[in-house]
Amino acid sequence: MNVQAVFFARLKRELGTGSLPLKLPEGATVRDAAAQIEAERGLSLKGCMAAVNETYAELTQVLQDGDELAFLPPVAGGSDEINDPADVCQVTAEELHLSAAERHLVQPQYGAQAYFVGTVRSPNQGKVVEYIEYEGYAPMAEKVMREAAERARQKHGRLSAFIQHRTGKLLPGEASLIIGVGSPHRRVALEACDDLIEELKVELPIWKHEGDEEGQHWVEGTTGHDTL
Repeated sequence: MNVQAVFFARLKRELGTGSLPLKLPEGATVRDAAAQIEAERGLSLKGCMAAVNETYAELTQVLQDGDELAFLPPVAGGSDEINDPADVCQVTAEELHLSAAERHLVQPQYGAQAYFVGTVRSPNQGKVVEYIEYEGYAPMAEKVMREAAERARQKHGRLSAFIQHRTGKLLPGEASLIIGVGSPHRRVALEACDDLIEELKVELPIWKHEGDEEGQHWVEGTTGHDTL
């Protein structure tokens, strides 16, 4: 069977390509595919997570013909009576503006809005940061955002979420992430916004390549799923 493997961040650079067609035997698992890539390409996938068709996968998951298999390094419904605006979940290379979140979330039915804006920090760990370049698996990241927003809604009740993450090279002070929540009540907006921050910082397949006074390096990430 034929499977398309895709790679991000350090994997993409080490391999020299972002995608690779794989010919696998029927019944092959994610782990089998990883072993084949390591043997044929000399690429270490140790510590990486995997996703099949934009959904995090167990290493024992059996692959199907035509699947997209992504290898990911560690990463740095409303009321029936009132129409809530649909969630905005976006990975973009365009500059982020808090005013866009306000336009989406400031609605007559919402008495509260809570926002979080993440910016590039310098200095970081005692070093002057020149830039951070963000790379992401955009389709999967947006799916993760939508699922996180829906979980927040199931936990807290009526709300609408606005989530945007930048890609590309950002300078200190530039916004890399905006998370906003609109809700009828203050406590829901605040708690749901905090829940989204905590979940997305470990779930989003987005990586940071940092340039500082000592050179360039990938920012160490976390893994919230099964790894190789």
